[in-house]
Amino acid sequence: MDGYIQTGLGILVSLVLFVIGYRQTIGAKKERARNANLSIHRAILRRMVLEEYAPVYSDITRLIEGKAREFQVSINDLRSEDQVLNSLFTEVFDSDLVSPAQRIEIEKRLNTCLDKAEKESSKPSFAEYQQIRLERKAMKDSLAAMVLSASILGAMTSVLFKFVETKTLELEWVFSAIGVLVASIAVLTVLSVYRRTKEAETVSSRRAEFLHGSAFESDIAKTLSKAGYSFIIEPRLGNLRPDFLVEINGKKVAIEAKAWDEPVPLHFVRRTLDYLNHLLASEKIDKAILVTRKQTSMPMGNLGSDRIVVTTIDQLPRTLKEAA
Repeated sequence: MDGYIQTGLGILVSLVLFVIGYRQTIGAKKERARNANLSIHRAILRRMVLEEYAPVYSDITRLIEGKAREFQVSINDLRSEDQVLNSLFTEVFDSDLVSPAQRIEIEKRLNTCLDKAEKESSKPSFAEYQQIRLERKAMKDSLAAMVLSASILGAMTSVLFKFVETKTLELEWVFSAIGVLVASIAVLTVLSVYRRTKEAETVSSRRAEFLHGSAFESDIAKTLSKAGYSFIIEPRLGNLRPDFLVEINGKKVAIEAKAWDEPVPLHFVRRTLDYLNHLLASEKIDKAILVTRKQTSMPMGNLGSDRIVVTTIDQLPRTLKEAA
């Protein structure tokens, strides 16, 4: 019975220390990021309502950078410019405190900025992507160190509990402490993975937005390389820049990557198809392929044109062979 109490005490101490450490470090940083996002939202909304301010994309970027320094967080922990604009539009559209005439006027100002943003790529540069990956790795390393430290302290507590009770030291306690250490690491690892999963579902940030899309593009690049295709990443075709350009038997095929894994709003689909049609109209592209994560995100096959094909990343090699 004492063995169970000793093990349970060690795991409990590890769990308590981990929760306290998490809240004081990673949790505190996330709270500062939430407050910074709220401050950005309120600052722009006040200027729009009280001073008839028309949002400018570069102004929002500067404001995000300033608030990141003020609240001592990374700019990648905050919402991206597009996410800030969408949040503002939702707030104005849903508010009963703004008169109908003023709401319509504010929405026009927001739509002007949103339309300009949609025409320009918001993808991170290679340097920005590397920085985001390094920050993500640093957070994982910090979390792993926290799990290990809390587990070691829990294991030491279990040994100390037995020593205080018997006033002696025995070799078998070492094996018991090792068992507590392993059990604590397993419990805390499951807890940390669960917390990251829940946070990924609820917390919107520049890092989450960029990594989701960039990781999918990286998977497509690996698929193309494995299939033996040479490709160009984000070639400039006039004012347009598809994600990939592949040349197959003299035909130029543009690939647009969308990390959609569930059904998306129709205006997203229409906007993407308009973009693909613009690519084909440039007469520099013979075929356009839209690649999604899962088949459930939108209808597969061609959508009103035999030169536009929708496929998943798993079916991409076969689609390219058919395009040849």
